[in-house]
Amino acid sequence: MKRIISALLVAFVAFAPLTATGEPPTAKRIEEWRRQAEEGNVSAQFNLGLMYFKGDGVQQDYPEAAKWYRMAAEKGELTAQYRLGLMYREGKGVRQDYIEAARLLRQLADKGYPEAQAELGEMYAGGQGVRQDFAESVRLYRLAAMKGNAKACYNLGQASENGQGITQDKAAAKDWYGKACDNGQQKGCDAYRRLNEAGF
Repeated sequence: MKRIISALLVAFVAFAPLTATGEPPTAKRIEEWRRQAEEGNVSAQFNLGLMYFKGDGVQQDYPEAAKWYRMAAEKGELTAQYRLGLMYREGKGVRQDYIEAARLLRQLADKGYPEAQAELGEMYAGGQGVRQDFAESVRLYRLAAMKGNAKACYNLGQASENGQGITQDKAAAKDWYGKACDNGQQKGCDAYRRLNEAGF
């Protein structure tokens, strides 16, 4: 867990693509990051990937984002690996490849990375790159939900409401939706309200 927190801090605090004022980085700063990235600086590689993905200070370019994410991921940068996995799942900047997406996300899920656990859970629920397995999706959602992941809490609510991979229980579903809401997810709030108004 300390490793994950450390990686997130490096990626999002030390090398945030937007400046402290919320402005895109200057051309000078981008050039400095590019020089550092080409010299092998992992945080700069991740930073360039994020900039190209979002179009912050540069023209949005998914293939270029994937290139820099891949370089950082190969050096163990967890958030870069996570984002690269999502790009393979969505087919952004790379050929869509559910098997590769599942492989990248599984490595992170096994390390306790909650966002990867939630995404991989969805892949098991949908049979994307893996054999469809609702029980496994619920197991992964639970792992992520225990760390406060709103998406996982919401997906557990849906699984409980529909009886997919878990015994159908609308009261438990309402509880999970409430946790998703507490963690900032609006659709969790809406689902909680719907079941609450239905008497659960």
